[in-house]
Amino acid sequence: MRSLTVAGPAGALHIVDHPAADAPPTEGAAPPREALPIVLVHGMVGHAGFWDTPLAHVSGRRRAVAIDLRGHGASEPPPDADYAPSACAADVLAVLDALALPRVALVGHSYGALVALAVAAAHPERVARLLLADPPRDFTQIPAALQAQHFPPYLAALAADGWRDTALATFNEALAGSAPATRETVLARVASTPHDRILDMSRHLLEFEAVNALDRYLAAPGARARAILAPSNAWPQSLHVLRPALTSVVLPGTSHWLMLDAPTAFAAELEAWLDAP
Repeated sequence: MRSLTVAGPAGALHIVDHPAADAPPTEGAAPPREALPIVLVHGMVGHAGFWDTPLAHVSGRRRAVAIDLRGHGASEPPPDADYAPSACAADVLAVLDALALPRVALVGHSYGALVALAVAAAHPERVARLLLADPPRDFTQIPAALQAQHFPPYLAALAADGWRDTALATFNEALAGSAPATRETVLARVASTPHDRILDMSRHLLEFEAVNALDRYLAAPGARARAILAPSNAWPQSLHVLRPALTSVVLPGTSHWLMLDAPTAFAAELEAWLDAP
């Protein structure tokens, strides 16, 4: 494992790079150096370490890279405080270029799923397989009257002095069904994440046209997409509901942070997807 820093469009980006092993593969599997590399993108308030178990599981015979999003982990915050999925997608593409990875399997969790969708929609030729780990629902698909009723007050609360209480309430809701260690980890990150990150990402979360980005990727030749979901991800605006072409599997007994709640099961589903014909 290597800990590296690469130049991004808005500042230095920290990554964790697990090169493929030199040992021969198991019977029927691709040789280590030929297996499709995988790049993993965490969600809001996370960092590359959220992927430790999946990284350990898949890195034996394929290159595996986890990225700290801008302003998260050891990556620098952008001077303009821009955390839009498109801006973060430019960071991911900068990492792919710096590591000379022309085509990868791309994994994104939560807000990182929106970043992965932005990459895949803009450059489908670089994403051989797309895995969305409990992606957010497409909030733009909620009726306009409900958006007008709920979104401005919520964003105003996030912009006000008591914003962290609002953020903690939101994350606590998403932590329903979580393991105690997951809850402790996530809430500690919420308590330490600066205001501008949570506010800007929350705004873009509500504005991002996720289903449109998914459609653009799926229209590309050879596009392959799958979702690994928590049981709570069953909204009318969930991506797998809106687009059944996004195949999916549910991990029982997990919260939104399913890779922390059930790391071995998540890693097994991820590896099965990478190895699928």
